[in-house]
Amino acid sequence: MIRIRRLALAGLVATSVTACGISGSDSSDSQRTTSAPTTHTACNASAATGSVFAAEERPDRPFAIQLPQLAGWQVSPAEGDEFKLRRADQHAGRKSVATVTLRTDRPLPANTSIAIGLSSGGHEWRLLRSETVDMCGRSATRVTGILRGADIDGVDRYHELLSSDYIAGGMLYPIRMAVEITATDRAAYQPDIDTFVDGLQIVPKPAAG
Repeated sequence: MIRIRRLALAGLVATSVTACGISGSDSSDSQRTTSAPTTHTACNASAATGSVFAAEERPDRPFAIQLPQLAGWQVSPAEGDEFKLRRADQHAGRKSVATVTLRTDRPLPANTSIAIGLSSGGHEWRLLRSETVDMCGRSATRVTGILRGADIDGVDRYHELLSSDYIAGGMLYPIRMAVEITATDRAAYQPDIDTFVDGLQIVPKPAAG
């Protein structure tokens, strides 16, 4: 049986298609990972500044997630179990905002395969990059692109989706990190986003007892 879940993250809809031993996607906007060499992240949240943002720990999750604590970024209210960081800056009469959202979905059997497709909701989606990332010893996919005219005022938005999983106790925990920035502000925030991706750390909880 194939289960399809749509993850509304950062303005895009990430379609997660899962099945035991099967992977696929129902999205016409699905993007394939390129064959470029795998990028290996540091998986060390404290390396950048010595301090970390820690997503709220949940008793049903056998790990914690940490991100580097960078200047200007603040924890922001989020929906459900999401963990959101936000940075706002003023530039010559206009305001720029960047958000980073972490989400861990309900666990699935460890032999489940997951494929992520991006649905743009009718807006034009221009893929910039799709690559495989080794994140804390697990394979992840990093997709970046521009969603054209996504705002009410028709402004283009830059998006990233980092998708991976964590296996513990015979269960698979899907992990997503989504980024949203006004496309014209991408260059200003990209160093911070790259630092978040490189430093994202999955910290296993010690065994009970």
